[in-house]
Amino acid sequence: MQIGSLTNNFNTIASNEHKTNVEQALSKIGAARELSGKDGANLISADLLNLQMNTMTQQVQNENVNISMLQIADSTLKGVSAGVDRLNELSVAFNNPALNEDQRSMLSNEFNQTKEAIGDMIEQTTYNGKSLFGGGSALGLEAVKLESVEVGSLESVEELSDQVSSLFSNVASSFQKSEVGINNLLASISSTTASYAQNSQTPLDAIMNQFSQNNLGLTATTIASSHNSAILQQQMALLLNF
Repeated sequence: MQIGSLTNNFNTIASNEHKTNVEQALSKIGAARELSGKDGANLISADLLNLQMNTMTQQVQNENVNISMLQIADSTLKGVSAGVDRLNELSVAFNNPALNEDQRSMLSNEFNQTKEAIGDMIEQTTYNGKSLFGGGSALGLEAVKLESVEVGSLESVEELSDQVSSLFSNVASSFQKSEVGINNLLASISSTTASYAQNSQTPLDAIMNQFSQNNLGLTATTIASSHNSAILQQQMALLLNF
C-alpha cells in the first residue's frame, strides 16, 4: 500500500515569502553605505560589525530551516507511532489460540499493510527533496528497521517501538538545541546592531522592529512546514480504521 509522496510546495511558497521579507530587513541592517561616519576608521569598524550581523542572521535562517525539518520529522513520527501501536494490537490478537486460519490470515494481511505504510511514511518524508530519515538524512536521523518485524512477534514490535522512541528523543534534543541557538544569535544581533546603528542613518528601533517582525514571520512558517506530514498522518489514520 503506497501513501502519497510528501511534497513541500506549500512550505516552500510560504517560507520563501517570509524569507524575502527577512532578507529585505537584513539588507537594510547590513547596508554599509547607510553610514554617516566621516573617517576611515569608523567605516572599517562599521564594516566589521556589518559582516558579523550578516553572518549571524544567516545562521538564524539556517536554524529556522533546521526547525522546519525537525517539525516535519516529528509529525511523521507521530503517524509512525500510531502505526506501531496498531501493529502491537494485531500481534497480540494474532496470538489468540482460539482464532482459525482465516482470521489469522486477515490479521496478518492488515499487519503487513500497516508495516508497509510505516515504511512508506519514513521513506517519503523529505524537505526540499532531501530525505529526513535514513541514508543521507538532512538531520542525521536513522530510518526505522522493519525487516525483522513479524506478526505474532511481540518482541519485534517492541524493538520497533524503541526505535521510534529513540528518534523522538533525537528530534526533541535537536529542536531544543536550535531554539537555544536562535535565542543566543538574536541576542548577539541585537547587541551588534546597537553598535552599528550609532553610525547609521536608520534609527535603531526601526531596524530592529522590521527585523523582528519578519523573523517572527519566518519562524511562524516552520509551523506550516508540518502541513504535508499531517496529510500522511491522516492517511495512516484512515488505514488504521480499516
